[in-house]
Amino acid sequence: MLWVLILLSLILFAFLLVPATRKMTDESIGQSEENLRLYSERCEELAATTDLSDDEKAALQLELDREFLASADASERSRNTGPARRWPLALALLVVVISGTLALYQFWGASNELRTTELLEKSSQVELTKAEQAELTERLAQAAAHDPDNTEWIYLYGRMLTMSGDFAKAADVFADILVQLPQEATEDRAATLTLLAQARFFAADQKADPEIYALLKESLELVPDNRQTQGLAGMLAFELEDYRAAVEHWKTVWLSLPDSPETQMLAQGIRRAAERLQDQGEDMDLGWLKRAQLMVNVDISAEARAAVQDTDTVFVLARAVSGPPMPLAVQRLSVAQLPAQVVLSDAQAMAPGLNLSNHEQVTVIARVSRSGQPVAQSGDWQIQKSPVSNREEKMIQLLISEQVE
Repeated sequence: MLWVLILLSLILFAFLLVPATRKMTDESIGQSEENLRLYSERCEELAATTDLSDDEKAALQLELDREFLASADASERSRNTGPARRWPLALALLVVVISGTLALYQFWGASNELRTTELLEKSSQVELTKAEQAELTERLAQAAAHDPDNTEWIYLYGRMLTMSGDFAKAADVFADILVQLPQEATEDRAATLTLLAQARFFAADQKADPEIYALLKESLELVPDNRQTQGLAGMLAFELEDYRAAVEHWKTVWLSLPDSPETQMLAQGIRRAAERLQDQGEDMDLGWLKRAQLMVNVDISAEARAAVQDTDTVFVLARAVSGPPMPLAVQRLSVAQLPAQVVLSDAQAMAPGLNLSNHEQVTVIARVSRSGQPVAQSGDWQIQKSPVSNREEKMIQLLISEQVE
């Protein structure tokens, strides 16, 4: 942007300089032509004179020649010294144009936004120093003030305030964003409500407040599957002694995660909330806290074995009966390993939220893939059983005996 403005300034300078130079050249050429015309007329008049001797004519002709040469030298000196006198003015004009361009560039705020973008890109690669973080926060504040309709700059400014620990000011920023966002921008409003609640929570020294909890519930009404919002809502509900709500919030998070130390700690919090609820005279079924797993015995028919190679891949998987087509759990074998017993569980989840424990009815499939790809193709051999409860305790028997058309 800056170089484009400078280039335009140079082009402007050229347009201003060329006419001045051209005018100066035209004046010099015109004066030379006039001197030549006068010299020619006087030479003709001298030649036509009859009352002078040849010596007198020669002397006068010599004088005319000297005057003409003197006028030609003067014109040449004027042509050579004219540009030198005009160059300082042209250079001064160039300085004024470029300085004005830079001043407007700074006024428009592009310089600040470029530096802000540079710091943001750097922060995505390495950790900024404290000085750079402070500079970024200040520049984001300037960008937000310069363009108050640009919610992206304001949002980033609020995030930087949160990171720097200025939670009260961050809460004010997110509250302003919420006013600007249209009602139909559900995801943006949900995210802003969560950030606003988080900022107010930390600004209040992490003390639970019904108004803050209400912000989180409003966010979840817009986007129910946000794990961060559900987790924070469960924590506030627990502090407000609404233990049933705390369990429901944390259950959503627990079911969306694979088995891990994080989910084990979450399960402890869920059990603690259930115990508090029991102290209040209410019971809650926590049977869903037991991770779902299916035991599958896989074998292959004689016909199918004769049609495949021992090195061909065997996929054993469970897929939700009603839900996304992506498998919830997958085990990979070879034909040479059959018959075999495998366990399908949350440990084989392929994506967050796609857990076996999260879908009550599943389809269990065993497939010999000639291409090595999990998607069924013509010529593959398979068998499937559906529907199967994700809490099925008996061994599931699968005999690969059907060829895919």
